[in-house]
Amino acid sequence: MTNSLVLAVWQSGDIGPLPALLAEDAIFSSPVADYRGRERAAHLLGVIANVLETVDQTHQWSDDRQALYAFTARFADQELQGVLREELSETGSLSHVTLFLRPYRALRAAIAEMARRLEISPPPPESVQP
Repeated sequence: MTNSLVLAVWQSGDIGPLPALLAEDAIFSSPVADYRGRERAAHLLGVIANVLETVDQTHQWSDDRQALYAFTARFADQELQGVLREELSETGSLSHVTLFLRPYRALRAAIAEMARRLEISPPPPESVQP
């Protein structure tokens, strides 16, 4: 089984490599909103890495340019089940990452914690495309 690029970073606890994994125009689709651009996507993925605990990849399905990774994680003594979709650009960087999480009760609590952390450390502004 190959490993998710994002889940590997989340498991390591070192979010420093996130920007280098993402394409300049990467999109991160969270359970709440879409975030466009490498810096915004990396910021949100980094905050999530600091909210989720004990991330374990459980399954993987892939083809040449995209993969789905099932995983479990913990937040505030609650288990979350998730699926992470990673789509690669022609150069091999992540062009689109989509996160799905359940159950709703644990997700709602995690979203509230994300909101609190984003108030302290807001994402960079979305760059305006010409």
